[in-house]
Amino acid sequence: MSFKLFIAILMIAICAYPLIGGAADLDDMLAHQPSPSQSFWGYQYKNIKWINHTPVPAAAPNEPEGGQIDVGKVDSYGDGKEETVKVTWGGGVSDHSLKIEVVKDEKIISTLQNQFGIQPNFKIEDVDGDGRKEIVIWSGLWDPRLPGEDGVTEATSEGHSEPHRYVVATYKLIRDEYSLWSIYTTRKKYGPFCKDQPDE
Repeated sequence: MSFKLFIAILMIAICAYPLIGGAADLDDMLAHQPSPSQSFWGYQYKNIKWINHTPVPAAAPNEPEGGQIDVGKVDSYGDGKEETVKVTWGGGVSDHSLKIEVVKDEKIISTLQNQFGIQPNFKIEDVDGDGRKEIVIWSGLWDPRLPGEDGVTEATSEGHSEPHRYVVATYKLIRDEYSLWSIYTTRKKYGPFCKDQPDE
């Protein structure tokens, strides 16, 4: 049995959390396929006007799904002019990659990626009230240790398919470029597919 298949079976057995937005439940999420008619996860992102969705085939025949490129418009500066945002999702279920490119005047001004954890997602909004929109990327932090290992118990375990913390990175628009402004780890354990997303 492959590792990815094992993880998928384990997720079905342990998780019972609904996916954010489009998927009704975990089975829906596992059956997810890229689509030319909607964003990668099938739900709307505040402040982004989607204009194009391009599915990307799986890199290998044994991969469960390919990725997707979503292109949209967003007013990053709060000046009424729209920049282009290109979001590239890698293939996979929870271990997919995420890359965000921001284009202004036909020039890429920033390229951001999730650098930690699994199940990355993002939002683009003015989180500090300065009139410009920040980009917030979060990814789940899971602990590969099993209960009974190094003092980990059933109650404290944060395995791949169990509720775990997130690392949250906020990028601020400074001098026409998105720069890392803050990064922290949530204190709350979130379910990997629950509707509550890090916003603390």
